Amino acid sequence: MKYLFMAVALLAASTVAHAKQRTVIEDLPKEIVDNSHVIMVEVAIADTAREKLAKIEAKAMEKRTDAGLPAYQPLAHDPATMPARPARDIYSTLPFEVMFPFVMQDVTRDWGLTEGKGTPIRLRITVETIKTADAAMAILISSADELAGKVDVLDATGEQSIGSFYVHVVNAHGGLAGLMMRGGGIREKLAQEFALESARILTGSTKKDWKKRVKAREKAQEQATTIAVATTASGPQ
Repeated sequence: MKYLFMAVALLAASTVAHAKQRTVIEDLPKEIVDNSHVIMVEVAIADTAREKLAKIEAKAMEKRTDAGLPAYQPLAHDPATMPARPARDIYSTLPFEVMFPFVMQDVTRDWGLTEGKGTPIRLRITVETIKTADAAMAILISSADELAGKVDVLDATGEQSIGSFYVHVVNAHGGLAGLMMRGGGIREKLAQEFALESARILTGSTKKDWKKRVKAREKAQEQATTIAVATTASGPQ
């Protein structure tokens, strides 16, 4: 009974805190904001993040083996030259430097920066910090999943700088329930949140605006589905 009460106390005291800091270093030109599309994402890993990333990558490779997938071929590293984009449900089995560009492109497209819109841009991301929470520390005090780095926005050639900003995602977990709520796919969740913060800068949007964009996209998808169903039902004319 004593241990039951202790467990309940730990659950009650648990917390999950999300901190996402965006710092603009060099403002994007007004004509670029919400008027561009990402054609390439380059990822560089700083020495400050390399050791922690190696441990995280080992788990991703285990997932790939467990899924019965062949060893990843470095020749397919560049998303722009791959014959087809992988399904999102296997992102967790890809190396970070391959998975991250796909997530960045997916999210920016979800935000309306679709192919052909406005100015084509490249993103060069330098990851300075990446780590996952320490379970023991999270239960006793608190620990966090983190991903931080600088994003340089470049022109289509990659030669000219257009703007830059810094993103720092911190998801702190405290208590047993906090860890339970954390779930799996931590590496992908961090990449997703980093991409969301980047998209807000690229589109000049707020969370309120983002909700409007989501509703508009869902409405468009519903209309497209309705038209497709109606067309199928009517058959050839």
